[in-house]
This record gives sequence, structure tokens and C-alpha cells, in this order.
Amino acid sequence: MCGMVQMNDDTKQALLLFNRRAAAAEAVVETARRLKKAATAKDEAADALKAAQNGGGGAEVGAEAEAAWRAAGEAWQRERDGRGPGR
Repeated sequence: MCGMVQMNDDTKQALLLFNRRAAAAEAVVETARRLKKAATAKDEAADALKAAQNGGGGAEVGAEAEAAWRAAGEAWQRERDGRGPGR
């Protein structure tokens, strides 16, 4: 009893609509996850920059921390604006 299930056009259309909505819901969840991850990276980079500025690690350490902070901020903005990787 393993055969193909026969569906009428209404059932096929309903299934297609369901699948599209499910894919859209998954995309929303994935976008929120990536935005949260980017925000966390931005906050951690800001903390590292503050520590480098207050810790007296030298100009090179401060410059590296600032570059990481700028990159994290730009990555967060891209995610926020919907221009993240793969889009």
C-alpha cells in the first residue's frame, strides 16, 4: 500500500501556499538569529575597544580593536538592512 496520493488542484494549491509560508517563517527566524548574532559581536567588539583604550595596550592594540569594532558595526548594519550574506 505504498502508492502516490492523488490530490485535486485545490489541495495542491493549499499545499504550495503552506510550504511558501513555512519557508517564509523559517527565513524570518534565520534573519532574527543572524541579527542577534551580529549585535552580540558588535557589543563584544565595543567592549574590547573600551578595554584596549583603558588598558594602555598601545596604539597597535587600540587600532586593531577599533578596526574590529568598525567591521562588527558594519556587519550588524548589513544584517539590519537585509543585506547580509547570501542575500
